[in-house]
Amino acid sequence: MDITGNKVVLRTVEEQDQEMLLNLIEDPEAAKVTGGYHLPVSYDHQIKWFRSMENSADSLYRIIAERENPRNGLGIIILSHEDSECETGEIYIKLMKSVRGKGYGQDSVKALVGYAFREMGIGHIYSNILENNISSRRLFEKCGFKQEDMYKSNLEKEGYCRKVCVYGIREKDMQTEEKTVVENE
Repeated sequence: MDITGNKVVLRTVEEQDQEMLLNLIEDPEAAKVTGGYHLPVSYDHQIKWFRSMENSADSLYRIIAERENPRNGLGIIILSHEDSECETGEIYIKLMKSVRGKGYGQDSVKALVGYAFREMGIGHIYSNILENNISSRRLFEKCGFKQEDMYKSNLEKEGYCRKVCVYGIREKDMQTEEKTVVENE
């Protein structure tokens, strides 16, 4: 099942996406501002991770692709439905360097958040973003997320623990934002 935005289609992960996913993991600029891998990852490790995605009932993994060229992956977006009782999910996004700042991230986040609220019964979505990841913080703010909390991470990068900003959005907040946009048009 694909999820469509204005510029993007969020499609299932396919075998052809493995190289792009490996490049995302090994991107040194992204590694400085994300909590993911900070060491080179082998192709075999990537294959194991790729296969584990097929068996995950609690997470939605989607490749971000242009609507006009859906076979060409631009990045990945993940929604982990961690707490079904509290109707809470966590969202992650990572884009190839060549497409950052071009609206693909914003369209992807809005499309997935809208889908999660409408179709999955999730009422609150959050993202943990390292304090120095200004681009991601701005992205989520543009999508209507608000900073809800900040804590010191146990993840050590470059010799010290970083602060993590928790950004969140509730379904009712998104509806209020959409209503305001329609009224202002």
